[in-house]
Amino acid sequence: MLTRRLVFLLFLFHASPLLAQIDREKLAHMPPEEKLPFMNSYLTQHWWEFYDSIRQPDRQAARLSEYRFMRSAAKDPQTLSLLRLFWCRNQQAVSFYAGRNAQGLLDSLTAIREYAHRHNLLPEEGICWLAWCKAIIEHQGNMDERHRRILVYDGAVRGMSLLAGLPLAVVNKYHGATYDIIHHIWWMSMYFARIEEYDLARRAAVLGNRWAHPGLDTHDGHPYGYNYYKWQFLNDLGSCYLHMNNLGRAAYWYRKAHTFGLSYGSTVHSSISYGNLGVVLIRQGKHAAAIPYLKQAIAAVRRGNDRQSEFNATLPLAEAYLALKQYDNAWPVLVRSIALYDSVQAFINQTDSLDLIPAYGGLGEVYQYRGDLKQALFYTRLASRLEEKRRLNDDARIFRRKQEKLEAEVYRAKLDQIETDRLAEVWLRNGALSGMVLVGLISLVYIAYQRRRRQQAEAQLALIASEARRRTEELDLLRRLTEAPAGLNPLPAVSRIQELTRQSILTDADWDRFRQSFERVYPDYILRLRATYPTLTPAEIRLICLSRLDLSTKETASMLGVSTDTVIKTRYRIRRKANLPEGADLNGSFGSI
Repeated sequence: MLTRRLVFLLFLFHASPLLAQIDREKLAHMPPEEKLPFMNSYLTQHWWEFYDSIRQPDRQAARLSEYRFMRSAAKDPQTLSLLRLFWCRNQQAVSFYAGRNAQGLLDSLTAIREYAHRHNLLPEEGICWLAWCKAIIEHQGNMDERHRRILVYDGAVRGMSLLAGLPLAVVNKYHGATYDIIHHIWWMSMYFARIEEYDLARRAAVLGNRWAHPGLDTHDGHPYGYNYYKWQFLNDLGSCYLHMNNLGRAAYWYRKAHTFGLSYGSTVHSSISYGNLGVVLIRQGKHAAAIPYLKQAIAAVRRGNDRQSEFNATLPLAEAYLALKQYDNAWPVLVRSIALYDSVQAFINQTDSLDLIPAYGGLGEVYQYRGDLKQALFYTRLASRLEEKRRLNDDARIFRRKQEKLEAEVYRAKLDQIETDRLAEVWLRNGALSGMVLVGLISLVYIAYQRRRRQQAEAQLALIASEARRRTEELDLLRRLTEAPAGLNPLPAVSRIQELTRQSILTDADWDRFRQSFERVYPDYILRLRATYPTLTPAEIRLICLSRLDLSTKETASMLGVSTDTVIKTRYRIRRKANLPEGADLNGSFGSI
């Protein structure tokens, strides 16, 4: 036997590193949609190898290399969430349970949860809430129990709300060792039942019963399999309804748990549920009918050496015997229950357990029946004293529970408000940025449009100036022809002179067309000119505008259809009205207006 164990250990020692070798070539060329299930399966199969490598420095480097390669191959948020949560629950958990870095684990779970929330990964966010609650429950720091319950209440409600609406096809993808959705919801069900929050325990058990999947038996990372979880949730549903005084629903779920326990051959599990049916019968006042159920349950769990379950069934059996006045049958059961309590104090964790009130009261009745009034009085007073203590505890617990629920709701409302404010800030910031970008785009379009109009106006003004110069040159040519000898001056030329002279006169329509083009280049220039020099005449304003085109005196005279002397005199009057020195250039003097 020893030799075979050594061979087996040597096999594990040599085979374990080979098992953890991930096919890097295959993973590198794998389609993105296949990487997530592949990594999830790989991490589940080698969960304990990674976990144990923390205590084995010679293997830790290889495991770390495997993990880093998977991180480099993960491109989508869902796969990254899987790897981050794996590292948190597998590697950081060691320090957490050793009490060295509890806050680090909580912070990591919070960061992963927020990352999942930002990428709209509802299953990942919900599971992170439950994992965070589980860590809060197990945290052995100086956290006040009241504060602990409030945090767990809020986190569990948020997590279960996110997960409740998921289809089973989605939930079944999260049974691997990393997410372990079924284990987390089982923890919530146990915790809320322990603190007597039976409605929340029922909600968790309903989800667990729906999610339990036969594939759980194939995952090495699971401490329990499908049968255990499924039976546990069925039995827990019955217990929740029993404590909520819904006896019909309690009996329904206990029967389903009993039948399911028989289906996979567990005598202990099926008998526990069968005994719970007996408890329901006692609550219904059917004491005689309950006795066979409880006796069968006690016999089965005693064979399995399950003292806790035997203790839980013994007290109701004694209660049934006492209700039927069968004191001789009740006596050994009561003595056995007290003896069992002494052996399971570690589970109950109370030196004067209130669970023993029925046993003490029953002993008082038995001693009174036997005529031992002294012992009867002792146990009756002890039961009464403990009953009063339980009543006070119940009153305090009811008050505390209501107050904690109220505080938890306030806490949730504050968190929701903070989240709402954060989202509002994000929307406002994004809206402001979008508005600024939109205004910038509109401004760019408007500036481009104005620049194009200005360029068109400048081109039109240049065309007008060019036309003025051309007209001036033609008029000079035609005047020279007119002054030539009579034999060299044909009649068509004279008519041409008269036609050009008429065309060179700037009419009101010509001025309006010129002014529109001018104002595109120099917006509001004429208005500012009139406001600055109100005594200027329209002819003087026209001359100042033409001076901005750098036309000569002759070109300006041709443009206005007047003589050069008229232009010179008009410039003189303008300089006097503007207090300009003699010979000052009008373009430079009036260009800054």
